[in-house]
Amino acid sequence: MTLSNNNMIKNSLLITALTSPFAFAANFESPDSVENTIESKSSLKPHWREELSNKGITFGIDYLALGLSSPNGSQGNSIDRSSGIARFYGAWHLVGNGTEDTGGIVWKVEHRHAYSSTPPKNMAFIDDISNGPEGLGYVGMIAPAYNDQGTRITNLHWKQKFNNGKTSLIIGWQDVTDYVDAYALASPWTGFTNLAFSTGAGVMGLPDDGILAISAGHMVTDNFYVVAGIADAKGKSDDIFEGFDTAFHDSTYFKTLELGWADSQDQIYTDNFHVTLWHFDEGSRHSLSSTVLSDGSVIGGESGQGVNFSWSQFVTAQFMPFVRGGISEGDVALFDKSLSVGVGYFGLGAGNNNLGFAVNWSETNSDTLQKFMGAEKYQTTAELYYNMQIGDNFQITPDIQYINNPALSNESSAWVFGIRARVFL
Repeated sequence: MTLSNNNMIKNSLLITALTSPFAFAANFESPDSVENTIESKSSLKPHWREELSNKGITFGIDYLALGLSSPNGSQGNSIDRSSGIARFYGAWHLVGNGTEDTGGIVWKVEHRHAYSSTPPKNMAFIDDISNGPEGLGYVGMIAPAYNDQGTRITNLHWKQKFNNGKTSLIIGWQDVTDYVDAYALASPWTGFTNLAFSTGAGVMGLPDDGILAISAGHMVTDNFYVVAGIADAKGKSDDIFEGFDTAFHDSTYFKTLELGWADSQDQIYTDNFHVTLWHFDEGSRHSLSSTVLSDGSVIGGESGQGVNFSWSQFVTAQFMPFVRGGISEGDVALFDKSLSVGVGYFGLGAGNNNLGFAVNWSETNSDTLQKFMGAEKYQTTAELYYNMQIGDNFQITPDIQYINNPALSNESSAWVFGIRARVFL
């Protein structure tokens, strides 16, 4: 098979299985950003939606549900968690519609709710340290997006492209994981469930994902790019207008700078190598040592910083290995060191299906988790999932994880079994 044919198949698989970047402009965002999520829908749009799209208005609606179960809780008992998320998201190109230099509003409104007494986000170790029900005792995050926050606004910003689509500027409420440390399998809706295999690899401190921020990306050459951002580290996605106070008074910021190489502008997060520098100011509730008082004020909250790296490359039209990880210092990130190695296989069984398998080694945060909570130093985690699309509007994803030496558990290991479903329009 020729190289040209390989590229054609690879592009087709990415369109149907994951995303379809705009071919005429650089795409700096992750696969689960609003516009990439809309473009990933492979079925033909009804006539009235095509008419809206021609006028610059695109949108999507979906509902996701996740169930997790393990026979190996931190005290040796069986545990389970489950939750759901309803989402309405879209974009309205008000400037330059149909050109490389578009500008417009991007939005995403969500309702996140738990079916169980606590959500999947708490299952790893949050319940264990907060007097909740028995968790896994695993220092990490499994399905952090599946929480019980209720109604929230994750995106509400202006996105503007310049320079024939080679430069992007976003101002407003953003999800920082849309532009930080992105790669093809980072989406919690269609990819891995464990944070170790997603944005930051567990070794990056992350703020809420609906906060005031400014981010920008620029193609320096045809292959080299830079992405930078500064975000309100105290912001809350369930009360976005409070961000006018937290972002500009007694401010605490999350800052990133990413330098990367991509095979082409429309495949920035597939055939890619990048290095991400990040810094988290002190004084936020996201520090592992912070205490949030009843009035919402924060005591403590030290700073954190680190460097992450990511490499992913299609070695065949369907097979994409990756290596990701980083190091950090301070008490913001869960891990001091993290290394993940894995593969994605696109089009397995059907054109819209994809499989992911990865293994992570991590060293838990020594400043807090080891020192004050007695956490073990090292953990190893593996995850295997298979995302299957059934018809035009339904996906189901069985998932299995194995954790060796969960750092806060009495058990030597743990299995976690999950099932994720998504209905989308």
